[in-house]
Amino acid sequence: MPPLNGQRILVAGGAHRVGKAIALDLAHGGADVVISYHSAVEDAAQTAAEIEVLGRRSGAHQADATQPADMRALVDWAVDILGGLDVYVHCPSGGFDPRPAAEIDEELWDSALDSTAKGFMFASQTAHRYMAAQGGGVVVAITDVAGIQAWPKFAAHCAAKAALIQLMKCLAADWGAEGIRVCGVAPGPVLMPKGERGSGEETVVGHIGSPEDVSRAVRFCIESDFLTGQNVIVDGGRLLKQ
Repeated sequence: MPPLNGQRILVAGGAHRVGKAIALDLAHGGADVVISYHSAVEDAAQTAAEIEVLGRRSGAHQADATQPADMRALVDWAVDILGGLDVYVHCPSGGFDPRPAAEIDEELWDSALDSTAKGFMFASQTAHRYMAAQGGGVVVAITDVAGIQAWPKFAAHCAAKAALIQLMKCLAADWGAEGIRVCGVAPGPVLMPKGERGSGEETVVGHIGSPEDVSRAVRFCIESDFLTGQNVIVDGGRLLKQ
């Protein structure tokens, strides 16, 4: 498998939580990693600084994943900073608000679909332009088991993640001949809300996972040059307990 050394990577939504774990893991693997953030300015600056301490190039750029113009500009910025782009990782998502389906309004729906599927589409489209010109690259979407398993009070979130999974497959099929691989990584219970520990009863392995479990799967997708169009599930066997 090809090493990460020297890879030029953009992690959208890499300022904190799972996105930060992904960015730091890739930097530890030898990649130069820039990130985007929506509003977490201090978190973004801290993450970029931690990457630079590892001796890798980094930087942070503000972008609203619901706005195609922001996402296109983000990719252009990353290419300018890094001198090219080998990998694009899309972490942003929105609309994660427990609400009965009958009470979902347009604002919640748009928040979920736009940050997840629309943001991924237009950032990936821009990344494709650069990657195709250089002969290849990798795109990784952070999906969710919610895109496979129905969560009754999270219909908007589930719909957005299901759309993301199918979009990932479509792009993989469309861009494969250009040397561009597109994969998904679907976390299960890997990061509980602040203050909650989680019992792990919902998994087969008996414990919840960590953001690092997700980051290792992302690295696997990047390094596995015969893998494309697949949604790698990292859920401790949660889907086996449906």
